[in-house]
Parts: sequence; C-alpha cells; structure tokens
Amino acid sequence: MTFMSWRKDYEVGVPQIDAEHRLLFDLVNEFHDTYARGGTQREIAHLLNRLIAYAEEHFQHEEKLMSDNGYPQLDLHQKLHSELVLSVFAINEGLAADTVKASKETVQFLKSWLLDHILKHDMDIGDFLRRKSMQAAKAFQNMAAEKPSAGAGPEPGKKTGKGDAG
Repeated sequence: MTFMSWRKDYEVGVPQIDAEHRLLFDLVNEFHDTYARGGTQREIAHLLNRLIAYAEEHFQHEEKLMSDNGYPQLDLHQKLHSELVLSVFAINEGLAADTVKASKETVQFLKSWLLDHILKHDMDIGDFLRRKSMQAAKAFQNMAAEKPSAGAGPEPGKKTGKGDAG
C-alpha cells in the first residue's frame, strides 16, 4: 500500500509545481518503503539527501514564480521553505552521523511537512495566480470593449474631411 497517495485536491493549479509536488510524494513514498522494509541507515540517508536536494530545487522554482508574479507573501514563504529544509537537513545529519535512527516519527514528519505545506501555503499561490490571471483577462476584455476595432475606417461613401474632394 502506498504511504502517500496523490489526490486532485492537492493540485495548486500550476502544472510545473503540481508535477514537482507529485515527485516529492514519490520521494517520500520511496523513503517510507525503504524504512518499512528495514533499509540500512546509509540507504535511508541517501534517500533523504535526494529528497532535500529536490525540495530545494522545487522551492527555488516556487520562489521564482512568486517573485515574477509579485506574490505578496513571498518573504513568509521563503522563510517557511528555509525552516523545512533546515528541519529535514537536521534529520539527515543525525542519520548520517548515526546519532539518530530513522523512525516512524521521521516518516510521519516528512508526510506532514509536505501535506501541510501544500495545503496551507502552496494553495494560496495557486489562488493568487488564478485571481491575477482573471484580473488580467478582465482588464484585457474591458480594454478591447472600449477600443474601436483596429483597421476600421470610415463607412463607405462617408467623407472624412481629410483631403476629400468634393
């Protein structure tokens, strides 16, 4: 049985971010499976390293998207990302130094941080981008409605007053 199953209600509505979230789910599932089958500390630490590296890459993508679109909560979101990475990194350091053993709590922590972060914070990014897109579309429609169509000249047979003979 899969430890974490992707559901449609986890989608934030940004295809790249959703694909990256799915891959994070896969990595947490792989970590869980390795732990559950009694994988070595080295295997578990290696998987956690992969998870950290990919999470950092994903966070960079999210932060660039937020920055490029003027997301008002960017600073808070960056802080959350930093805290998550530091927490997972601390677990990984303990595993690598063999001072901490992977546990059910470790696996549960990974699941919780991913789900909580997506559902509590990343959903706001998707909502913000949808609102921004709708506002831009509405502004474009309003602009198009107010502006006469391009290339429209005077009605046939109507004098323009610009050098018309007659």
